Amino acid sequence: MKSKKRKLVPLDYLLIPTGWGRQRKKRTIKELENREVKNIFILNGCDSEEDILYLGKKLKGKKKIRIGIVTFPLHYLEYKDLIKKAQKTKKFPKKIITENIATEQTLKQTIYGVLGLIEEKLDKKINYTSEEHMGKVLAKIKGKVIHFLKH
Repeated sequence: MKSKKRKLVPLDYLLIPTGWGRQRKKRTIKELENREVKNIFILNGCDSEEDILYLGKKLKGKKKIRIGIVTFPLHYLEYKDLIKKAQKTKKFPKKIITENIATEQTLKQTIYGVLGLIEEKLDKKINYTSEEHMGKVLAKIKGKVIHFLKH
């Protein structure tokens, strides 16, 4: 007996942040096989804030958008937090539905994700230079940990 595949709601945009390439490529292919996707954006800003601000400019004036973000769960939570901040300052459309197109979350990504969430909780504004508000000590720690994780 064949099991019925659940029909997934089409996405207006599939967002693929850079980094962790093999993992995201594999998950993107799987998603494209199972769902209609109208547009694909590769996010290649220097950080998540820049990605969200750039995306906000691209989506300006659009209504009722469904977005899937291909990333690990903690990074997705960081994106959601950034979107809320950007919406408060009118740098991102209000009527948007986001969905995590979840990749596996490794130990390195868990550490990276926790650092990103801490950074966002400490930074009340969204801007292109997040290190300004983060504080020099946390910025140094984050820089060293990210360097360690990438090598």
